[in-house]
Amino acid sequence: MKYFFTVIWGLICVSILVYGHIHWNQQTTAVKAVKPAITASSTEIEVDKYLELAANWPETAKLELKRSLKAEQPFKILFAGSSSMEWEQTVSKTLTASFGPDRIRTAHYTYDLTTKDIIAQNKQQELAAEKAQLMVIEPFLLNDNNVVKMDVTLANVTKIIEAAKAANPDTTIMLQPSHPIYLPNYYAIQVEALMQFAEENSITYLDHWTAWPATDNPEIKDYLTAVQKAPNEKGYQVWAQFLVDYFVNKKAN
Repeated sequence: MKYFFTVIWGLICVSILVYGHIHWNQQTTAVKAVKPAITASSTEIEVDKYLELAANWPETAKLELKRSLKAEQPFKILFAGSSSMEWEQTVSKTLTASFGPDRIRTAHYTYDLTTKDIIAQNKQQELAAEKAQLMVIEPFLLNDNNVVKMDVTLANVTKIIEAAKAANPDTTIMLQPSHPIYLPNYYAIQVEALMQFAEENSITYLDHWTAWPATDNPEIKDYLTAVQKAPNEKGYQVWAQFLVDYFVNKKAN
């Protein structure tokens, strides 16, 4: 009889173990069945989307944009230059519409000053205080024309850049010339020197002159005010479109 109960008890224990094992397998299978496939999170997909929009940007700016997107903080772009910056509104509106106001914020400062005046009045600190992650400078070349020597202009541009970097070491600097004019003479030499300065210092140079008629072509006058002091509406559209095409990658749309 004792042997009989021992066998029965053994069978009960085995049955419990078998049932537990089957139940565990069923539970595990159910969990696996409902577990979603490993895919990129919606945040990662969104980051990739906006990085594609910024495909033309310098790598340092794209890295900062990526950090801002992941931290859900706006990326700040500062446009600075002479009074010939009416293109800024078009560019800023396009950036905001493409990336969203919570992802991109822009600011702009215009000065009807020479670079010498900028430094004398400490305006470079005003720009630096914005702590922008991307700073696009149109360094007052026409204002300096025949007033400030080019080596002094470049020294002043360097001070503007150094102030921005001191305020935010992660700021990416970009340079662009002022608007082209018909038969620019010495101004063309200034622009060439600025382009060389950008290349020597590994600074991205936005050569929007390539979008305009050639400077020796009288047709360019159709894009400028009567005394060539500034672009007219047609000229601003050319300048703005060049910058829009650069800052917002069309292939991502």
